[in-house]
Amino acid sequence: SGGIGTAFGRLARNHWEVIGTARQAPIALDVTWPTEAIETVFRRHAPYDAAVFLAGADILSPPLRLKPYEERLARLWQVDVEGSIKCSRAIRPYLNPGARLIFLGWDQAYLGKSGEAGELYALAKAAVTGYAKSLAQSWLKDATVYVVAPGWVKTRWGEQLPAPQASRIQAQTRAGVWQSPEEVAEVIWRLLELPGDLMTGQVFYVNRGDVMPS
Repeated sequence: SGGIGTAFGRLARNHWEVIGTARQAPIALDVTWPTEAIETVFRRHAPYDAAVFLAGADILSPPLRLKPYEERLARLWQVDVEGSIKCSRAIRPYLNPGARLIFLGWDQAYLGKSGEAGELYALAKAAVTGYAKSLAQSWLKDATVYVVAPGWVKTRWGEQLPAPQASRIQAQTRAGVWQSPEEVAEVIWRLLELPGDLMTGQVFYVNRGDVMPS
């Protein structure tokens, strides 16, 4: 509701039915719902040519940033990891042949990042990435699976940072600039336009820098 999901919703709404919690989504779905409730939503609007799973918990903004480590971990696990798993499994019966699935990773997930937030995000996004790459093999005949792994993206949290902190983070990026949610959303859209059954299970790093191995 405050970053890549919102940007992709704006980009896709003229072509797709958008389902989710983003402000632009006319069809409500919450990834923390029980799997049965999620599947009911998917069944009501089936079938699907593609699904883009962009759920992400914000543990950097209040009130979560002030919560204990374990509570922030539980929230990331519930939204990013379990949410992606539940949604992908619930939608599978309603996918058209050759459907595309896209999951959201992080470019630091396998490199590691110092600090509690880095530890937590790396854990969650590495789990999502590992799941997606395994799903690509399990569903080899049914769907093409991609992971988009952005670097620092100026979401709602980034927009609210004091200028000195925003500059410090910008200096840590591979090209010395923040990415916009719209840039990442555009990459996701382009991946959906690729010819079918190409490169399933691949991770696409979107960080204005060198391509990193998957």
